[in-house]
Amino acid sequence: MKAGRAAGRTPESRAQARSAVRSAGRSAAIPAPADDSPRYRQILKTLTERVAQGVYPVGSHVPTESELCDEFDVSRYTVRAALSHLVEHGMVTRRKGIGTVVIAAHSQRAYQQSISSLADLFQFALDTYVLIRSSTMVELTEDIARTLGAAPGERWLQVDSVRWTAPGGTPICCTSSFIPERLAWVGPELPDCVGPFYAHIEERSKEPLTHATQEIRGERMPAHLRDVFGADDDAIALCLIRQYFSAEGVQIASFNWHPADSFSYRMQIERKR
Repeated sequence: MKAGRAAGRTPESRAQARSAVRSAGRSAAIPAPADDSPRYRQILKTLTERVAQGVYPVGSHVPTESELCDEFDVSRYTVRAALSHLVEHGMVTRRKGIGTVVIAAHSQRAYQQSISSLADLFQFALDTYVLIRSSTMVELTEDIARTLGAAPGERWLQVDSVRWTAPGGTPICCTSSFIPERLAWVGPELPDCVGPFYAHIEERSKEPLTHATQEIRGERMPAHLRDVFGADDDAIALCLIRQYFSAEGVQIASFNWHPADSFSYRMQIERKR
């Protein structure tokens, strides 16, 4: 029982957390209105700064969801999204009956992607930055055609891009997207589209998506990407292959290359009853 009380969230620890926030001042709380990033990311930034500055020291509790909802004037869903990212970065742990406990002052991972729906992929595209490096009509090689369920030699539009968490920062992903010839006319519009390519293509083609698939492979980093990532010749990469389908067939397929030593992928699987 004594250990359980020490691990749990006591009235004293809640009071200490509230006092710490008040002493940190409003400048450490809600970001300036000029910040137009998603609300959960604003809250995540604030909480990350508080942990790094020791407002919430290692071993202490982060305020409860209800307290954070009141402070930031947001829904519980928004607060949970921010806290889940802190968990993903290895900065806090969350357990029912105990609360959210700080376990590290700084992120323990370079980048982690957590996807459970197409909406999450859409948000990922909004939260990161992409630069298209080239856009060219190509004939599919045998390997790529096999992956796409197409015939070798078919003409598809190949769009190569690089993605960062901040413009000009360390790349988190290099992508080769393949668009079938029937939709290649969309290609010139992609540099100016907002959100993921699949959403723009769906809207412009008037072909509603029916489903998407994803395959994850661990392979040697392709030679043409090693310089982009500053990787060694023997570096390993994770390749996430996503395909988006309408009733007409594949709309777009993307090969997303991530350095294996700085990327992790998280899924939540729920049991259906």
